[in-house]
Amino acid sequence: MDRRLEVTNCFPFPRHMEEDDIDETEYQYVMMRHLRNVNVDHLHVGWYQSNPYGSCLSKIETVDAQFMYQAAIEESIVLFYDPVRTAKGFLSLKAYRLTNLAIKLCKEGVFSIDTLKENNMSFDKFFEEIPVKIHNSYLVKGLLCEIEDKMAEDEGKQFLDMGRVSMLEKTLHPLMKCIDDVAKWTNYQRNFALKQQQISKENAARQARGEPPMSEEEINKIIKAVLPLQRLEALLNYCQTLNYCQLSSTVASQNIAKLFMAKGLSEPNKPERN
Repeated sequence: MDRRLEVTNCFPFPRHMEEDDIDETEYQYVMMRHLRNVNVDHLHVGWYQSNPYGSCLSKIETVDAQFMYQAAIEESIVLFYDPVRTAKGFLSLKAYRLTNLAIKLCKEGVFSIDTLKENNMSFDKFFEEIPVKIHNSYLVKGLLCEIEDKMAEDEGKQFLDMGRVSMLEKTLHPLMKCIDDVAKWTNYQRNFALKQQQISKENAARQARGEPPMSEEEINKIIKAVLPLQRLEALLNYCQTLNYCQLSSTVASQNIAKLFMAKGLSEPNKPERN
């Protein structure tokens, strides 16, 4: 069974929609109608978004948009394009989709501890990454060859930029923020567990004295309830932290490879020994 999804075209949304303009849904229909009229593939298979340094996985808006697309068209994906890393010579194009378990939880809208445990849900089971393979048509390949012939000799040297500090530093800054958020959530969970133990001890003491257990109002004064979106945000933050770790590892590996290549080019040829 062929499980490939071919993405052949795309169109952008206006940055700012005026009041007199058509809404986003109608805008999509109009654009797809135009594509069909010129014999271009017009089947809707998802959406794309600019994603500098992989910063969009932790956004609730990303989950809502992808859930809407997958609920309507099961094969839908979201393509993330990182223009910053691409400008440095690292083509960054990733495809994601929500897992079946994530779709189920989004439909129910319940992200309590019990629900997550029952479904064996963890941060690495929320999104699944789809491998991306870029294929150009023969016409595009011919055009690229012509462009290469007309390029100046020093054109493209920016792709050999070492980026030893700037790229890795800009990648690590958001990672540190995510780790701080993870630490805050971990501390909250620890305090939550301690307060639950405190409530259990107090109820046991009251039962021994023949008194009724603590009321819901008294419990709410001790433990602040967690909203479902807050737990979802925490789950997505774990996803984002893993994404930043993988990105930092990739940047570091590519920079090390560039350093070795630059060292090899700068060293004079050594005489061969018999």
